[in-house]
Amino acid sequence: MESVREIKRLRLMAIEAGLDGATKLKRYTLADLRLIFNGIGSDKFPEKIRKLLDKLHPSLMPVALIHDVEWHKSDNSMKKFTESNTRFKKNGYKIAKYRYCFLDPRRYIVMNQARRFGNLCQLFGWSAWTSPCECAICKAKRGKDKKK
Repeated sequence: MESVREIKRLRLMAIEAGLDGATKLKRYTLADLRLIFNGIGSDKFPEKIRKLLDKLHPSLMPVALIHDVEWHKSDNSMKKFTESNTRFKKNGYKIAKYRYCFLDPRRYIVMNQARRFGNLCQLFGWSAWTSPCECAICKAKRGKDKKK
C-alpha cells in the first residue's frame, strides 16, 4: 500500500499531466485514495506481483490511480468498463508524452505498456469489473452491513 505522500504525488502528477478523469481524484481524501489504490494489476494478483509491476512501470502509476477509482465506482456496465480501459490507454499515452521527450525511447515503451495493460483489462477484467470492489473501504463497509 502506498503512503499518503506518494498518493498525493500521483494525484498531482495526474492533474498536471492533464489525464482524463484526474478531476475524479479530487472527490476523495488522500487517505481514501490510499485505500482504493492497489497499484498496477488486479486485486486478485498477489501483492508481490503488483509491487513488481509498479516498480517496472512507475510512469503508469498515476494512470492506474484513476483506473482504480473508476473500478471502485463500477456500475457493472459494459459501456463504462470499455470507457475505463480505453481511458487507461489514452492516459498512458498522455503520461508518456508528459514525462519523456520525443526522442526518448522510454516514451514509446510506456505507450506500448499502457496499450497492453488496457487491452489485457478489456480481455480479462470483466469479472473483476462486475464483482464487488476489494478495496479496504468497500471491505469494511460490507463488514458493517453484515453486522446489521
